[in-house]
Amino acid sequence: MAAEEHSGIAGHLQYWTYSFQQDLPVDERNPFMQIHIDTMLVSGFVALLILGFSFWLKGRIVEGAPTGAQNAVESLVGFVNDTVRDNFPVHNPIIAPLALTVFVFIFLCNFFDILPAYLLGHVAHSFGAPAFRPVPTNDLNLPVAMALTVFAMVLYYEFKLKPVHFMKDLLLQPFANLLLMSKNPIVKLLGVLLIPLNLTLKLIEEIAKPLSLSFRLFGNMFAGEVIFLLIASLLLADNFAGMASVGGAISEIMGLLVGLGWSFFHMFIGLLQAFIFMILTVVYLSIAHQPVEH
Repeated sequence: MAAEEHSGIAGHLQYWTYSFQQDLPVDERNPFMQIHIDTMLVSGFVALLILGFSFWLKGRIVEGAPTGAQNAVESLVGFVNDTVRDNFPVHNPIIAPLALTVFVFIFLCNFFDILPAYLLGHVAHSFGAPAFRPVPTNDLNLPVAMALTVFAMVLYYEFKLKPVHFMKDLLLQPFANLLLMSKNPIVKLLGVLLIPLNLTLKLIEEIAKPLSLSFRLFGNMFAGEVIFLLIASLLLADNFAGMASVGGAISEIMGLLVGLGWSFFHMFIGLLQAFIFMILTVVYLSIAHQPVEH
C-alpha cells in the first residue's frame, strides 16, 4: 500500500515532456533537448488570460468612482506603484508595469495549486497525456527563465548607466582597489594579481541573484505541492468501498478538511512568493540605477 502511494506521488511529479531526441533511449536523452508541454500550456494560458482580461477591461473603464473589476485593478496598480516608488531611486517608466506583470503572472500561475491534487492530471491522462503538472512555477525552468530575464535587465542597466564604474566594481572590489592606491610597487603588483579573485567573487555575487530568485519560488511551490499530495495519499480513500466504510468516510472528511486548509494556506504562500519575486526584481533593478558615489 505504501509503495502504491509513493508510486502515485512520484507519478504525479512527472512532467508531460517532449524530447527532440526521440530516437535515443530515455536515459540517454539530453535534458536540455526537451520541453515540458504542461508548463508551456499553463504559462501560455495565464499570459493569454492576462492579455484578454486587459483588453476586456480597457473597453469598460469609466471616469469617476471605479467599481467592480476596475476598482480591484486600480487598487492593485496603486499598491504596485507605491511599492516601486518606495524602493526605486529614479524614474523609469517600465519598472512599475514590469513589477505589476511579474506579480500578477506569478500569482495566477501559483493559483492553480488550489485545485484538487490529482484532478488535472487525471483529466489530462484521459485525453492521452502521459503526465500533467498544473502549476508551472513548480517547474524550475519557468522561475529560472524569469530570473534570468531580470538578471539580463540588471546587466543592461549597469552597462548602460555606469559602464566604467561597473567594470571597476567587477575587477577591483573588494581587495584590489585598496592595494592599487598604494605607492608601493610591490603592493600595486599584489593588487593586480588579486583582480582574478575579485572578478570571481563579483561574478558569484551577481549569479546569486537569479539563483536566489528562481530557487526561492520553485522551492516553496514544489514543497507545498508535495505536502498536498501526501495529505491526499494518506487521508483520502483509494476506492468507493473504502469511502463506504465508517473509517473511510471519517478519513475522507478529514482529508478534505485538511486538504482545504492546506490549499488556502498554500495560496497565501503563493501570494507571498509572487510579492517577494516582484519586490526583489524592483530592488535588483534599483541597485543597477543607483548613482555612482564620488
